Amino acid sequence: MEDAHLALAELPGQDWRHVALFGVMDGHGGEEVARFCEKHLPSSIASGPSHDIGGSLISAFHDMDVKLCDPQRLPELRSLGDRDSSILQGRAAHPNHVGCTACVCCVTANSIIVANCGDSRAVLCRNGQAVPLSEDHKPNCPRERQRILKAGGTIERSAYGRMVQFRINGNLNLSRSIGDLGYKKNPDLQPEEQMVTATPDVDIFPRQAADEFFVIACDGVWDVMGSQDVVDFIRDRLPRADNLDNSPPSLKALASIMEELLDNCISPDLTKTGGLGGDNMTAIVVVFDNRELHQCDADPVSQAAHFSVSQNTQPQPQVEERGIVPSGLCGCAIAEAKHKSEK
Repeated sequence: MEDAHLALAELPGQDWRHVALFGVMDGHGGEEVARFCEKHLPSSIASGPSHDIGGSLISAFHDMDVKLCDPQRLPELRSLGDRDSSILQGRAAHPNHVGCTACVCCVTANSIIVANCGDSRAVLCRNGQAVPLSEDHKPNCPRERQRILKAGGTIERSAYGRMVQFRINGNLNLSRSIGDLGYKKNPDLQPEEQMVTATPDVDIFPRQAADEFFVIACDGVWDVMGSQDVVDFIRDRLPRADNLDNSPPSLKALASIMEELLDNCISPDLTKTGGLGGDNMTAIVVVFDNRELHQCDADPVSQAAHFSVSQNTQPQPQVEERGIVPSGLCGCAIAEAKHKSEK
């Protein structure tokens, strides 16, 4: 299992107590960088200004790479991995060839701020419909391809049965990640211009009364089920966990649903599914208690609705920072589930 996850009712620091944090980090080449982000990403986000959550998220993602470049961090990084597994694989963990995705959602009383780097994905259920909160970063996407080729990389297509993948320099099958420093060594390029970049896309989604829950999961889930399929699967099972007073379902009920979701994704025979359903799988569901959703005049807390390499000219949504519910801001019920692949 090379995945890690985050589920914090509030970020550290007085200025960040109104912000909950949820995220999935899908590791590759080892679990070490994913575990490193699980350990350091929350405090790095909270070291930035709480009135600019989007900017703080971008800075924190870049800070993970800065920390990983420090040779003095190498013993700590290696201590986060499975030593027996590393020995069996004949490798010593190094951030040059170990990395992870990071799909992170900050939740305030009135907004969801999403930062995504890689091919893990966040999806919102709004009145039964799947609303994408992030975009998968694959090498064949036009925007990603342009950056990769400009930085001197190549993109190769490979097929394994029904599974088609595009790989940078014949190896990495995603175009953004934390770690993987071997792809980020061009001294003439800025971090966001490197062949592989840790710069996340950041988007702000004002919360609505019709928002029911959101899911963050790694590609082991999304390779098998579509976004709407996952939303339907969870939503169809939520009524069985509802209470008479319409309070959110219990954590035990949610955990059972998420375990069933992963069981549904696991392949009964990898030879018949072309390898699909055999990856590590991690998924988090966060259910909203919209009885506590405050309807107030909005105050701006972020400079833009979308943070990326290119500027976005769309109207900038406002984010409300007042009227936070003390117990974790919104009464979110959280459940996580993990499945370790056998490969």
